[in-house]
Amino acid sequence: MSDSEELVKLSFFTNVGKAISTASTLKETLSEVMKQIGEVFAPAYWSLLLRIPSTGELRFAIVIGSGVEELEGRILPKGHGVAGWIAENGEALIIEDVSKDKRFDSSMDELTQFETKSIIGVPLKSGSKVFGVIELINKLDGMPFDMFELSILRTIADFAAIAIEKAYYVRALKRIASIDALTGLYNRRAFQQFLDREIERSKRSGENLAIMMIDVDGFKGINDTYGHVAGDEVLKDVGSILQQGLRKTDVVCRYGGDEFIVIMPGISEEGAQHAKGRIRRRLDKHNEKSAISIGLSIGIHVGSGTDSDTILKFVDKDLYGDKALSVERNIDNLGENLTDMLDADQ
Repeated sequence: MSDSEELVKLSFFTNVGKAISTASTLKETLSEVMKQIGEVFAPAYWSLLLRIPSTGELRFAIVIGSGVEELEGRILPKGHGVAGWIAENGEALIIEDVSKDKRFDSSMDELTQFETKSIIGVPLKSGSKVFGVIELINKLDGMPFDMFELSILRTIADFAAIAIEKAYYVRALKRIASIDALTGLYNRRAFQQFLDREIERSKRSGENLAIMMIDVDGFKGINDTYGHVAGDEVLKDVGSILQQGLRKTDVVCRYGGDEFIVIMPGISEEGAQHAKGRIRRRLDKHNEKSAISIGLSIGIHVGSGTDSDTILKFVDKDLYGDKALSVERNIDNLGENLTDMLDADQ
């Protein structure tokens, strides 16, 4: 390898290394890698495809080049075409003339009205795990790709794989930090972040922001009577009931202990009360089948954005109002049960 080739390689890898270490998101990192690829190889177009773990299909995550932008986001079936072969075999590939290679599939050319002549591609992988593929199509000077370029691209793929792994680990750590381990719901820390964001959005848009606070009635008694394992199951059941009874846009969190809290953006007072009714109906169905009957007190505050302390104070007040009604309901039910028992004795 010549001194000039070594210099190009060293300069490139220095730039890529800086990009990986300073980028804050995976998209930002990979975009920088792809930018550097364009400067070094000068392909007609180049793409980065990420593998979908559940299906093995490849998705065009980044596509650069004139006239092929519509490929971005498209799905390539598992094992399909040159990129599919690379992903399945985990091996780099260089094809000087695609017309002589059976692995090449022309369907993407037909879609973009582009004529592919030569391809160079490498897998993005860590160990035996393939994350995706980097694929370069045609050199602008009309020459085929060579083995030196394949060697450089292999090392680029190693850098990109490091970036992907780094992003996955960071994402996993963020998820661990924001998720309640028992219920799988967002935790109190995540709730505060979501609430601050929604308050600001409510202030800008003028839309309502509803907060629902839920408390499990007599939870200490459940733990004392049935044990803490049963108590944990009750909390998981409550989390499931809330998720099933609310909208996908609502954010359900475990606030702490036996308290849950829900952020409901852009909903009216009537809509929030309807949601409360859905939760109670689901709770009734659950209690019909469960050995442990669960009671919930539910407080709601609906208004435009103000500040988190004020919102929580209002919803907490409504919660304890509902809890007082719950106590009255329980006393009424107890009275009815005693009356039924006395009537039966007579």
